[in-house]
Amino acid sequence: MRREYLSVEQLAAITPWSEEAIRRMVSRGVLQKGVHYFQPLGRRSHLVFKWSAVVQLIEGAPEAEHLAAARNADAGGGGFDVEGAAADLYRLLD
Repeated sequence: MRREYLSVEQLAAITPWSEEAIRRMVSRGVLQKGVHYFQPLGRRSHLVFKWSAVVQLIEGAPEAEHLAAARNADAGGGGFDVEGAAADLYRLLD
């Protein structure tokens, strides 16, 4: 079972992106704070990435749909099959 929240190093290990590429995507706004990653201990703390939101980004969900799904998941709503999406991603990476 995949963890829902990952460090930069963990995310780099399971996606096609390097740690540097992930940091560039954060600085360019591709990975958005509050959607794709969080800093629970403040600005100078480590980034914590939300796996289900990263999967949605990789799979190319339209932006409005992607943001709505991320908010819905945070609010306790269902509708997104994280495990199914993760399995699809693993098939793409093999």
